[in-house]
Amino acid sequence: MAIKKRYIPLKDDDFFNFQGNLVNIVVTNAAGWGIPAPAVAALVARRAEFEPLYTTAQNKTTRRRADVVAFRACRKTYEKEIRAFVKAWLINNPLVTDEQRSEMALTIRDTEPSPHPVITDIPIVALRVIGGGDIEARVKALKDQTRPSMHPAANLIDYRYVMLEIGDLPPANPEDYTKRDVSSRAKFIIRVGAQNEGKRFYAVARWVNTTKPKQEGPWSEAITVVIA
Repeated sequence: MAIKKRYIPLKDDDFFNFQGNLVNIVVTNAAGWGIPAPAVAALVARRAEFEPLYTTAQNKTTRRRADVVAFRACRKTYEKEIRAFVKAWLINNPLVTDEQRSEMALTIRDTEPSPHPVITDIPIVALRVIGGGDIEARVKALKDQTRPSMHPAANLIDYRYVMLEIGDLPPANPEDYTKRDVSSRAKFIIRVGAQNEGKRFYAVARWVNTTKPKQEGPWSEAITVVIA
C-alpha cells in the first residue's frame, strides 16, 4: 500500500469523522505500537478541545462569528499535529500493519486495478439522535462487525431520507424520498435542523461504487428515529 498525499479530508464533516476514527484506533493500539503515552495524551487532548468547537460551529442557528473563528483556528492546529503524529509514529512504524493504516484512511492500495464485484449486500445502518436536529449514522458491511465499516466493493454510502409528522407513513419507493446525500465514511452526521424536532426521520441506504463500471447495491429497509 502507498501513503496518500492528501489523507486529511477537506470537508469539516469528513474531517470530524476522520480524526475521531484515527484517534480511537491509536488509543486502542498505542501500547502495542510503542507510541509514548504523552504523545497519545496530547492527541486525545486536542480532540477533546476540537469536537465541542466543531459541534458549536456547525449549528447555524446558534453559532456566533467567534465560534467559527475558534473552530477554524483549532482545526488548523489539529491538522498540523495530526500530520506530525502520523509522520512520527504511524508511517514508518514496523509495528503498524498496512491494514491498520488503511483503517485509519492513511493508505491506498497500489496494486493493479481489478474488476469490481457486483454489490449484492445491503448496508446495516444504526441511527442515534444527538440533539439539535443532528443524527449520527453508523453503517456496517457485516452484521457481526463491532464498528462501522465500508463495503470492500463500494466507495460511497448513498442514502435518502424524509422527515414526516408522527403517524405519517414513509414512501414505499426509495426514489420518492425527498432528501438525498452520500458519505465516504461509515460513520457520519446527518443534520436536518432543530426546526424538525419532534418529526419522525426515515432513511434508506445502499452501497455504491462511482468508479467505472458504476455499481449500485440494493436499498435497505427504512430505518427511523424521532428527531430531537
